[in-house]
Amino acid sequence: MRNQLDIFKDDPVRMAKANREAAVHALHDRQFTESERQERAAYYTREAERWEFSAALGGQSINAGITGVHADAAT
Repeated sequence: MRNQLDIFKDDPVRMAKANREAAVHALHDRQFTESERQERAAYYTREAERWEFSAALGGQSINAGITGVHADAAT
């Protein structure tokens, strides 16, 4: 297992977007119970927020087109 992130492949903006998409998918994943879906969605949302914060610290802009992300989130 690789623990070190690749600074080019693991771009904070891209990772935030991927986690937002995973949160949406988790809400509709029928193999889990409703409470598990909510927990999984909350986890992915927290991860997206963590990556967005990391991107903001690095001076990268957050794509305002991502669902649930406000345009002023990067400032």
